[in-house]
Amino acid sequence: MKKRFLVLLMSVAMTVSTFAGGNTLTVRAESDSSKSETPSIDGKTYYYDQFENDAYKSVYDSIAEAAYKFHNSTANASQYVDINEKKTYTAFTVNVSKQDWDVINSGGLDRVIHAFYADHPEYFWLIPDCTYQAVSNGEKGSVFYQVSVYCYEDYANGNSRQVIKNNMDIEIANYVAKVSADAHDYEKEYTIHNEIIDNIYYNTEADAYNSKDYWAGTIDGVFNTSHKSATSFGYAKAFKAVMDQLDVPCVYIQGNPKQSDETKDAVTYDSHAWNAVYIGGEWYLVDLANDDPITTTGKDVLKYDYFNVTTEHAPDLVPNKDFLSNIPDCTGTTYSVDKIREDLEDSGIWTKANYNFFDKILDKYGVSVVLISIGIIIILLVILIKKIHARRIKSKQTKIKNTKVTVIESKELDEQLRRPPL
Repeated sequence: MKKRFLVLLMSVAMTVSTFAGGNTLTVRAESDSSKSETPSIDGKTYYYDQFENDAYKSVYDSIAEAAYKFHNSTANASQYVDINEKKTYTAFTVNVSKQDWDVINSGGLDRVIHAFYADHPEYFWLIPDCTYQAVSNGEKGSVFYQVSVYCYEDYANGNSRQVIKNNMDIEIANYVAKVSADAHDYEKEYTIHNEIIDNIYYNTEADAYNSKDYWAGTIDGVFNTSHKSATSFGYAKAFKAVMDQLDVPCVYIQGNPKQSDETKDAVTYDSHAWNAVYIGGEWYLVDLANDDPITTTGKDVLKYDYFNVTTEHAPDLVPNKDFLSNIPDCTGTTYSVDKIREDLEDSGIWTKANYNFFDKILDKYGVSVVLISIGIIIILLVILIKKIHARRIKSKQTKIKNTKVTVIESKELDEQLRRPPL
């Protein structure tokens, strides 16, 4: 009886909320489920929510609090130069109690820092690594663990970091403003997918972990107007950062693109990044970097090969599960690009993919190979045409040669002409 009463209350609440929405209700009622979010899925803290032990969450919370303060301050990172003259910059330190440390240990600390790193792409200065040391608290036999979290050199200066942060906040707001206020979640996702691809080019030369161009692996590469280029890491982080602002559940995933069946069992390393979005109760895989390929001709292209697809559809993407727990298995099909295309066209936001067969051939084999191949084909066609022409001439000559010719003398012809008709 109680269950029926609860169901009745929920039905009444849904009815009231529907009418209260006034003109926000659209004729595409079957798609309205994409606007509602499941309370149990929060993309902003997805990996944090996967921790079942409070010790992990406690350490994560400490890092989150310190990172927020550093991110919003003009404090400079502390520089340290080791014996090899290598410079490191400490953003902040946090203390972990012995009680929590006994639960997580160093392996658990790696999981925490990677979870925090994946949940918070807005911290562009954050290096996904940390160090720790045991510190005595003055009491006999009592220690705690001091964890140091680092930032990249270019963001060590607090004043310049704040300028970069403020500019990126403005850029993110500009992306958010491109989305209609009453848009469905899949429309928000589609719009940002295309906007980032249209405004950013894939940086093939940058290495996300290279000290000179690590910005390409952060949101700085996307939202900093002086860069406007990124690696797959930058694409995925920027996409999540905007999705977080739009309240569309989105997670960041790192892993290894599998090149062939021969590397199927190869050790996964972090050489690529993509996303998973949660829409209408289903997970979908999205990979902006793969949908924005570098073309041989330099042509700006857009494709949807990795937009709202299933994990099965993208077997070449192997997530790194060494540090992140419960990476979503994308099985959603309701909002695949083929099924939402008509709605996107009706909304006036659909853009046709322009990565054609010829582009794929050029990118796969290169201009020189394609030109050589075309040249060979033309030569073969010319040879073939010449052979066909030669055969026709020879056949004609043979036919003429074999034709029987009857010679009639003039006297005989005159006699035949004088004969009266029968």
